[in-house]
Amino acid sequence: MKSTQQLPQSKHFRLQQLAEGVYAALHIEGGGAFGNAGIVDLGDRTLIYDTFFTPQAAEDLRNAAEVLTDRPIDSVINSHFHNDHVWGNQVFSTNTQIISTKKTYRLFTATKGLGGYDDSFMLNAESDLEVTLTQFQTTEDEDERRQLSLLVDYWQGVVAAKPILQVRTPNLTFSNHIEFHGTDRSADLIEFEGGHTESDTVLFLPDEKIVLMGDLLCNKHHPWLIEGTPEGFHYALESVSELAPKQLVPGHGPVGTAESISVMRQYIRTLEGIAHKLVEDGEEEKAIDLLAVPDLYQDWLFASFFHDNMHSLYQRQLRKHGKDVDLEE
Repeated sequence: MKSTQQLPQSKHFRLQQLAEGVYAALHIEGGGAFGNAGIVDLGDRTLIYDTFFTPQAAEDLRNAAEVLTDRPIDSVINSHFHNDHVWGNQVFSTNTQIISTKKTYRLFTATKGLGGYDDSFMLNAESDLEVTLTQFQTTEDEDERRQLSLLVDYWQGVVAAKPILQVRTPNLTFSNHIEFHGTDRSADLIEFEGGHTESDTVLFLPDEKIVLMGDLLCNKHHPWLIEGTPEGFHYALESVSELAPKQLVPGHGPVGTAESISVMRQYIRTLEGIAHKLVEDGEEEKAIDLLAVPDLYQDWLFASFFHDNMHSLYQRQLRKHGKDVDLEE
C-alpha cells in the first residue's frame, strides 16, 4: 500500500488509501472540492465516484487517478444531482462515460445542472461571497467562524467555477442496480430513492466492504433532509448497514465506519422526535428558529441545516396530523 507521502497532492483535497487501488478524496479547508469523491481501480478500468464542486478540483482528481492507475478514466459516477458533486464532470474526456440514475439525469437537466438552484444563484455569487467573507472576518465567535469558513469555501468555489463552467450531463443512465466487473475487483452501484434526494447511489465494493455513500451519509456534518424523506434515509442507511461495511466514504466529512450509520440514523430520529413534540404541544413553527442545536451535534458543520431540517420535519408532522400547512414557509 502506498504511503500518504507518495500519493498525489492537491490543495483541494487529501487522498486517503482505503485498500489497494481504492482511494477516498477528502475536501481540504480552503479548497474547491467542498465535498468528497472516490477513485476505484477495477484492475482494467478506473471509476471516479463524484467529481467535486469545481472543475479546478476535478482536474486534480482526474490527474491523481491517472497517476495512480496509469490509465485514462473509464467511467464517472454522479451519486446525485447537487452541484457540489457534479460540476467537475466537464474536465473528463468525452471518452469517459458519465453515469447516473434516470431520475438523477432528469433532475440534473431540469435544473440546468445547477444542482437545484436558479439562475440568480450564479448571478449573485460574488455578492454572496462578499457578504460571507465580511461575516467571517467580523465575528469573534470561534464556532461561528468554523461554520462560516466552510461557506466561504463554497462561495469561492462558485465564483471560481463561474467563468469556466460548462455543465456536462450524464450520458449513461440506469435504474436500481449496475454491477462492474474488473480484473482485480467488482463493484455494485445501488440506487436508493427518496433519501437525500429523489435518487441517490452508493458504490459498494463487496470484497473490501467499502461503501462510497455520497450525501446519504455525512460524518460530523448536518445532513440535508429537505428533498427526500426520513423514511427514505432510514431505508437506505439500514440497507447499507446490512452489507456489513467496514469503511464508508461520506459525502462530507472524514471516512467513517459502520457506527457512522447509527449516528446518522439517530440524528434523523432525534430531529423527528423534536418536530413531533412541537406539533403535539401545539407550538407554532416560528418556535423552531429559537431552538438550540442538540448537544450531540453542536460541533457538526453545516449548522444552518439544523433549522432547515427542523422546518421540513415540522411541516411533515403537520401533514401527518392532518393540520393546515403553509406551503410557502
